[in-house]
Amino acid sequence: MKTEDIKITPKWSKSRDEIWNEVFSGLDDISESKPKVKRLTIWQYAAAAVIALMLASGAFAYLYTATETAVRGKHLAVTLPDGSGVNLNAESELTYKPYWWFASRDVRLKGEACFEVKPGSKFTVKSGANSVRVLGTSFNIFARADRYRVTCLTGKVEVTAGGDSVLLTPNMQASLRNGKLEVSGNIDAAQSAGWTQNKFAFIGVPLADVVQEIERQYDIHVTSTSKLDFMYTGNFSKTKEPEEALKIIGTPFGITFSIKR
Repeated sequence: MKTEDIKITPKWSKSRDEIWNEVFSGLDDISESKPKVKRLTIWQYAAAAVIALMLASGAFAYLYTATETAVRGKHLAVTLPDGSGVNLNAESELTYKPYWWFASRDVRLKGEACFEVKPGSKFTVKSGANSVRVLGTSFNIFARADRYRVTCLTGKVEVTAGGDSVLLTPNMQASLRNGKLEVSGNIDAAQSAGWTQNKFAFIGVPLADVVQEIERQYDIHVTSTSKLDFMYTGNFSKTKEPEEALKIIGTPFGITFSIKR
């Protein structure tokens, strides 16, 4: 039999074009399914830039801290953003957030200061783990080393220290002793803030602390050949020379002091 006489009849009925379309039509779908990149409009870029700027500004306002320092031998008057006044005693430091002020009137104090707070939102003064909260009042805070004392001059103040909280009204004082708050009433509150007028009064204060205050006010270093294990009650004025102030506090105990400037 000749090969040209052989005929093969396909067993499928579909045409060549139909088969091609069935097998390879998916290629077009794949090419069409490529992800499209969506481009932002200029307004969307601007909005994103504004949001980023607002977040950066807010972070800056919250994180930025101003520090005011009264060096040894000097007092410093500070006016806070709301007009509240602070008088810093020598060797004292006050920190606060000026750009966050109207969201939170919080300050931190190391040393001693007399506050005259304008009425408004809550005002908090923190010294280590201790704090004072007020709305509008005047008060004096002594916060040095492990000693903490708050005296209310006008209005009301809430003092929190040693796990206790007390409410003070004028001529009341709270002192932290042995981890507990002790409250005294009917005191002469003006004496506690007398240092703002360069007047210093002491009632039953360790003599070593009195000498330390004189060193702080005059920016001097004091030495003595005698022990200072006495309690002192008395006063002196900074208008006097330091030698005179030291003579006033040393004479009752027969102690002589020397000054190293």
